[in-house]
Amino acid sequence: MTQIEQWLREEGHKEGRREGETEKAYEVARTALLKGADVEFVAEITGLPLGIIQKLKAELLS
Repeated sequence: MTQIEQWLREEGHKEGRREGETEKAYEVARTALLKGADVEFVAEITGLPLGIIQKLKAELLS
């Protein structure tokens, strides 16, 4: 495998992990919001922006 192929493979793995971490943060946020957690608290524990948490809450309530 060439160095470029190895680098591309590693970058693909990193991107996949980042996407997985983001999806997990959304899952935790949804669960916390459904349990009645405050949006600021959810943003703090998940690392997601407050605006995203507010949107998720609005979606869950509609």
